Amino acid sequence: MIRRRWRAFWAVLAAVVLYVVLLVLDFEPDPLRLSLLVLVCLAAAALFLDAFGGAEEGWKVEPVVWTSQPGLDHGFASYLRVLEGHLTVDVPDGILRDRLARLAKLQLGQRHGLTLADTRADELLGPELIAVLTEPPRRLSRAEIDRYVRRIEEL
Repeated sequence: MIRRRWRAFWAVLAAVVLYVVLLVLDFEPDPLRLSLLVLVCLAAAALFLDAFGGAEEGWKVEPVVWTSQPGLDHGFASYLRVLEGHLTVDVPDGILRDRLARLAKLQLGQRHGLTLADTRADELLGPELIAVLTEPPRRLSRAEIDRYVRRIEEL
């Protein structure tokens, strides 16, 4: 509301000053046409200032960053990243092996009260899975990963 009053004030002032200057210079200005010209110029200036003037006004857009697909829980998304990384990396690291070992340790502890170091754990897991968990990391196929996870789940 205050902006409009200031704009109206400046429009009237500009029209009066321009009219007086043109009268002094003996141009015989038409007051109606002169006031319309001043209004059009001030309206264009106001539009320009509204569009490009203040940076304080405007919309504040906050980006949404998804760490995983919507609907997936973080634990599942973490395991999915580990599996995808293992299957696509050139040289396999020990992350998948460590996750399998942690899963086996949890299952053995919850269901049998054992640790990975117990000899009974070696019997339950089998020599093939024990080799995967204790040897340096190697590339596992999808079928091997599936077989080892099923073996751990069946403990």
